[in-house]
Amino acid sequence: MAENPSLEVVKGPLAGRRFEVGSGGLRLGRSSTCDIHVPDGELSRNHCLFEAAGPTGLRVTDLASANGTIVNGEPIGAEPVPLSLGDTVEAGGTTLRVAGGAGSRLDLGLGPAVPAEQAAAPSAPPRRRRPAFLNALWGIAVASCAIGIYLALTGKRTVSAPPAAPVEEAAPVVKEAFYEKVEANDSRIFRYAMTLAADSTLTVKVDDVPDENRHHAKSQPLGPEALEEINEILAWKNLKDLDREYIGVEPDPPALESWSLRVVYSNRVRTVKVVNTQEPEAFRVIRERLEAFSKSELGVWAIQYSRGKLVELAEKAAELGEAKWADRDVEHGNLAASIEAYREALFYLETIDPKPPLAATAREGLERSKEELDKRCRDQRFLADRALNLKQWEEAKSALMVLMEMVPDRRDDRHRDAKTKLLSAESHLKKGGER
Repeated sequence: MAENPSLEVVKGPLAGRRFEVGSGGLRLGRSSTCDIHVPDGELSRNHCLFEAAGPTGLRVTDLASANGTIVNGEPIGAEPVPLSLGDTVEAGGTTLRVAGGAGSRLDLGLGPAVPAEQAAAPSAPPRRRRPAFLNALWGIAVASCAIGIYLALTGKRTVSAPPAAPVEEAAPVVKEAFYEKVEANDSRIFRYAMTLAADSTLTVKVDDVPDENRHHAKSQPLGPEALEEINEILAWKNLKDLDREYIGVEPDPPALESWSLRVVYSNRVRTVKVVNTQEPEAFRVIRERLEAFSKSELGVWAIQYSRGKLVELAEKAAELGEAKWADRDVEHGNLAASIEAYREALFYLETIDPKPPLAATAREGLERSKEELDKRCRDQRFLADRALNLKQWEEAKSALMVLMEMVPDRRDDRHRDAKTKLLSAESHLKKGGER
């Protein structure tokens, strides 16, 4: 590489431009103060810095940009990365190639450059001048060509096929991702972190200290369908319009509520951080979908909440269970609803150890509701079977429909059995009513 390396823009608004990297370096970004100013929304105001590294080298440093800097297709970190002749650097929609020094010859299709030793050699004898009549013939030929070109441009034209539509750039693929949620004050710290590694392994870690000193971690490799879903959640189009940081004012007394997300795509990096302020709606949707994704893939839905939040959710579920138990004679499905509510309360308390007194209350309510529902189902099935044996199809139909309301879960054997018998009763009714 020459003493003063240069950069040639091969893609983007400044394509074709060439910039020499002097001793002071070159800054690239969307700020008008940058040496390479590109009005591109995907660029940070000060995106990256090019510097000469010795008489024959060049290096690039990412200036904590929102979308990252890519060298030869790989995202770089905060450390300077050395560059060689022919390397490519991508920043936003701009791609630059490391070229020779400013004194090097650009290839303009004019043939090879004259070697230095040949240029220093004595010049050859001047060639003989062409006769005047040859110059005249040359002038006539040039004029004829010019007239032909003019007629071709201004004469009758044939309709040509429209140019092919430009090939749309493929959407960036998610390679790695890291999401973290932190809630902290002077008495506790709650941290939820989800990591998607380069080998497609999803890991969730939860720390809640000193509240019962909860620590949970779980990992699992993702299959093609799950990877497709996380690519849809973290699609570039969903994050591209978000700022890099949303920072609020620290409350008094001091507390911290923060969310951070970093996604490494196949050709760029995106980072968003929200601290002590209301999160943007687009970011809220993404993080909630990520948390729900961990629930379905790892079965760790509850651990993403603090102990206090889990107890609060369990209390609400237990209250609903008590209300449905109190109204068990009002609607046929209330006992089943009571069972479901108590189960939900116990689910919220599953990762808390030792369990609060609410756990014993919910467990007692669950067993009580299950016993009562079993008893009522046996009585109702007796009424339905008696009507079926007596071929009282209308009474059988009514009894079976009540039984299905009492056990609305279609996966329950009691529901499936009642549904089969109901179809039989309805079939007999269509054939001629009670007989």
